[in-house]
Amino acid sequence: MRPIFALATPVALSSQLDTLVGIADIYLVGDLGADAIAAVGISQILTMVIGVVMISVSTGAFALVAQGTGANDARTVSATTKQALVLVAAISALLSLVGIACSRMALEILSMPPGVVELGTGYLHVFFAGLPFMALNFTLNNCLYGAGDARTPLYLNLIMSVLKIAFSYFLIFGVGPLPVLGVTGAALATVLSRAVGFALAIAMVKSNRLNVRFLPETSYIPERERAERMLRIGIPSAVQGLFRNGSGVVFVKLVALTLQPTVAVAAYSIGNQVERIVRRTSLSFGTAATTLVGQRLGAGDSTGAERSGWTSILIGSVSMALFGAPLAFFAGDIMGLFTQDPDIIRVGRVYIWAILLAEPLQCVAITAGGGLRGAGDTKPALYYTIIAQWIVRLPVGYALAFGLGYDVDGLWVSLVAFSALQGWLTLRKFAQGEWKERSL
Repeated sequence: MRPIFALATPVALSSQLDTLVGIADIYLVGDLGADAIAAVGISQILTMVIGVVMISVSTGAFALVAQGTGANDARTVSATTKQALVLVAAISALLSLVGIACSRMALEILSMPPGVVELGTGYLHVFFAGLPFMALNFTLNNCLYGAGDARTPLYLNLIMSVLKIAFSYFLIFGVGPLPVLGVTGAALATVLSRAVGFALAIAMVKSNRLNVRFLPETSYIPERERAERMLRIGIPSAVQGLFRNGSGVVFVKLVALTLQPTVAVAAYSIGNQVERIVRRTSLSFGTAATTLVGQRLGAGDSTGAERSGWTSILIGSVSMALFGAPLAFFAGDIMGLFTQDPDIIRVGRVYIWAILLAEPLQCVAITAGGGLRGAGDTKPALYYTIIAQWIVRLPVGYALAFGLGYDVDGLWVSLVAFSALQGWLTLRKFAQGEWKERSL
């Protein structure tokens, strides 16, 4: 249990800083009206969709660095990290152009009100212009996690979070000589803070005081064989993320088609911040499982890898059940922090209850999937995401909301249904143990 919490706690805290920063943006633009709240909330969801392609490199790098660390192979760790940064720089530059070109169209496809489309387009244009900084930062953090260093990303994220909130305040409201940028200022603050964070991270790695080091005998020149290994592991995870977040985007479309779309989308935008808090805590246990399983396998200890995986699953699911209980009790008060509209609070309260019922089940899926990922077995999680989220979540949600007349509450119920199925499928795959025989 000790190494699990030693890894999961800093990862969870770092992830929660990201969530709190997202909540701070919602809070700061709250005085600008429901359109501004919805624009920031929906824009954050869209940025997650296009960003999942970065996972194709960083997930593979995570697994290779973890196994290289377990085998005490510093050269593999260094070479993998350098190659991952080069690949992500190229991929994120291309994604930046795609994101800028498609921002307005994406918001219009989601049936957003005109005011939300206008504000959201400005936010997305600035965000995607700075995407490479965020992609490189994310990748370097994953390499550090793979090497068992969860504290350095936490410290760096703390610095970035403080900068982000300060920049957001100054740029949204135009403090002093700065222009009033509104929603766009929130996106610019994200880009600036991430750029500073990446520069600091590179400086720390080059200091040779971290578990990840840039050895002179390794190169930034692209290596086909290493790139193929990373992509072979990472592409299924990227496609999984694309389907997962794509399902979320279609889900937003359904929310926008309910009887009170502005109320429903605003409630979803606020409640989604709570979902991110609990989801990122679950993801921290998945990160711990990936690191420990990968390192144990790298050291040739398949029994220890299996034990680490099962312990992570148990601890994670129980922790999420305990974490969710007080949040459920204060669901209405949480909504009231961001809005005084009684309709938004009512709709959002039920959404939060559904999130907290579903999350322990999601944690099982995430942590078991993390154990499989540490072994380089990333395809099962992809298949189960497609089954649970596209074949169950969306049809069930549509049927309950529009076929049976439960409106937006029917969509919330579908969250619990797909989480139960995805958790069971992933846990069953981990229990079969075939992943222990895989070779990277």
